[in-house]
Amino acid sequence: MRILATLPEGSVPALIIGVACIIFLSQTGARNLLSAGAFIAVAMVLLVLVRRVASVKDDVTILAMSEARFRSLVQNSSDVILIVETDSTIRYASASARKVLGLHSKELVGTKLINHVHPDDRPMANRFFLTLNESQNGEPGVQDWRLLRTDGSMVWTENTGTNLLREPTVEGFVVNTRDVSERRTLQTRLAHQAFHDELTRLANRALFLNRVGHTVARVPRGKHPSAVLFLDLDDFKKVNDSLGHAVGDELLVATAARLTTCVRPGDTIARLGGDEFAVLLEDVDGMADVVVVAERISAAVSSPFHLSGRDVFVGVSIGIASLEMGDSPDDVLRNADLAMYFAKSRRKGHFAVYEPSMHDQMMEHLELEVDLRGAVERNEFEIEYQPIVNLVTGEVHGAEALLRWNHPTRGYVPPSRFVELAEETGLIIPLGRWVLKEACERARDWHAHYRGRRPLQMSVNLSARHFQDPSLLQDVQAALGDSGLEPWALTLEITESVLMHSSESTLNRLRALKGLGLNLAIDDFGTGYSSLGYLQQFPIDVLKIDRSFVESVGVRDADPVLARAIIALGRTLQIETIAEGIERPEQRDGLRTLGCTLGQGYYFARPMPPQRFVAECLNRTFEPMPTVDPDEEYAIRRRA
Repeated sequence: MRILATLPEGSVPALIIGVACIIFLSQTGARNLLSAGAFIAVAMVLLVLVRRVASVKDDVTILAMSEARFRSLVQNSSDVILIVETDSTIRYASASARKVLGLHSKELVGTKLINHVHPDDRPMANRFFLTLNESQNGEPGVQDWRLLRTDGSMVWTENTGTNLLREPTVEGFVVNTRDVSERRTLQTRLAHQAFHDELTRLANRALFLNRVGHTVARVPRGKHPSAVLFLDLDDFKKVNDSLGHAVGDELLVATAARLTTCVRPGDTIARLGGDEFAVLLEDVDGMADVVVVAERISAAVSSPFHLSGRDVFVGVSIGIASLEMGDSPDDVLRNADLAMYFAKSRRKGHFAVYEPSMHDQMMEHLELEVDLRGAVERNEFEIEYQPIVNLVTGEVHGAEALLRWNHPTRGYVPPSRFVELAEETGLIIPLGRWVLKEACERARDWHAHYRGRRPLQMSVNLSARHFQDPSLLQDVQAALGDSGLEPWALTLEITESVLMHSSESTLNRLRALKGLGLNLAIDDFGTGYSSLGYLQQFPIDVLKIDRSFVESVGVRDADPVLARAIIALGRTLQIETIAEGIERPEQRDGLRTLGCTLGQGYYFARPMPPQRFVAECLNRTFEPMPTVDPDEEYAIRRRA
């Protein structure tokens, strides 16, 4: 059996037949064994030839089937299979070329593949074929380019090339071309989303910083300066709160559209987040041109926006920072942001150019903020009280509670420095809550000592942020309830600017406060932007005349028109008026002549601690007092 296994294929049957023949001849008595051997050999050769012919026939059948199968796979493949020569001439194209390129395979044969490539991609395709020609190891190369269709459209393709020049059956490059348009579209969309703002379609912070970085890298070689503008919309929160976020989004989109009309096509505009935008101006002639763009943007944004059937007014504060060698993109944006902050702090709707001193001031601002937070926790604040006097009798009508901060190392910090900061940080709400509580408790205690014709009226200032906070009504109720003060003895003062915010919500909040039984006053009346029509709707009890209108009262050859008008308005609407900033007896007498019965100012008394207020203001009529700067007097008193 082992011997049979080692014999060539097809010889085993012949051997069996040969052995059978020998046995047959030996049985028949054949004498010529040589003839018998020849017969056997011939028989074996014939049998091997028959077997070989059958094998070749089977091989031909299999080969034909394989070629048919290969042809079917190639012709029905969604990929285009091309055989091209070294100069990209197409020698063969599969049938799928019609679906991808709009051309029949026969129309492609004889043309150059490079001529079907988009002109912008041809240099890349030429390098592809050059690299493919230099490849000797048969490793495929892959590259994406755009191919032109017969209808003029383009299709993105992924092309895999293999060098088969040495293969006798091919002798060319085999290029497998696949339509990847959907993949490229998805990649483009994802890339756009990664670097653009979804709402406005502008560049986002990441893309903006990237372009600023590239611009900074060119600064040493550039002959013209470049700059970044940091933009923040003024009163955008008011739009969101009063008209809703949908209108706010409309405003952002409309703002983006206006910004594009203010800059050159090559400049970069980005939305950084919220209502903050940024503009990169590259290679301008000088900073004067940057200022011109800032003024153009300010004018464009200040014009009314017509949104959801109504006109909406906002402004924009702008900070400008030039790009300097060695700056990081974050540094440039921070400098522009800092300049914007300074512009907004001075007056909304303006711009400022960054200066290094701004950084020192910002650090001081941050340190003050840290101290302010600590002061709230350590209860470093005090309340001083300034009397409100009846101008006719000289008796005390009430007192205004005024917040003071005596810092352990900074000393006296003027309210003008920390109140606005407290508003920005939200610390004004717990501070306002504490002032309400302390003032109500103080007023309740003073009522026991006051022997005038009426109980003392306590006035407390409400910040705009506290007024808009949902906790306000509960805070006032808690202050009145915990102190036991009668609501009619409390007057809450709000600034006129608060009335600018949504009139409906403001009216509801004022009515809720008035429902507690307290009094409401408008502080600094005449300096804001509210409509006098609102004054008839709001449940206001007191108008406080700003000191700027009181200055001209009692001055020779001066006509206090505004003070007279406010007093007359109060009389007409049956609203009490209180004049602020009375510093001279002539002002007291002039106001009394105009019909104003209540006033406060340094002529009567400066703000003072509660113990001194009891000693000097209760149970007596005021005498004239010298005019002294309140901050200086406070500091002198503290040092003493």
